[in-house]
Amino acid sequence: MYAKLCSVEILQSYIKEVSMGDMLTIQALVTNPLDWQHFYEKVSTIRKGDRTDFTVVTREGDRIVGIADVVEVEKWSNQGRYGFKLKLDVKKQKSLTDRRIRGPGKIAKTPPAKVIEAAHEVPAQAVAPANIVTAVTPKDMNEFREMLKGSLTMDISS
Repeated sequence: MYAKLCSVEILQSYIKEVSMGDMLTIQALVTNPLDWQHFYEKVSTIRKGDRTDFTVVTREGDRIVGIADVVEVEKWSNQGRYGFKLKLDVKKQKSLTDRRIRGPGKIAKTPPAKVIEAAHEVPAQAVAPANIVTAVTPKDMNEFREMLKGSLTMDISS
């Protein structure tokens, strides 16, 4: 887990609770006084009503970014343990889950017809459109192993 909001970056080791919905609530627990001094300075600059960008990464790896207004800022200390709670009213958010699954690039399109015509010397089996997924069969693996026999690559894996 990770959260960044109002110029405060909160790592997983500090995050005690995160709840996400129309309201974003992040509660952090800090046990080291030097770390607390850092967080105290950052949290003290946050005012109720401020607008801020936020990024939250959940345990599952989902990344949520958006814009929110600060509703509540609370700092506390209790017997050498320090903490703070930030409550934000989410105005706009976007989940980037699909980027985690698909990857950062765009899906490749099929090659134009001219490129296929230019490759007429190549057997039809060797030319496949970019968006077709081919499966590797056990036969393919055995043929590959036979091709590598005696090479340096095959000797290293043994």
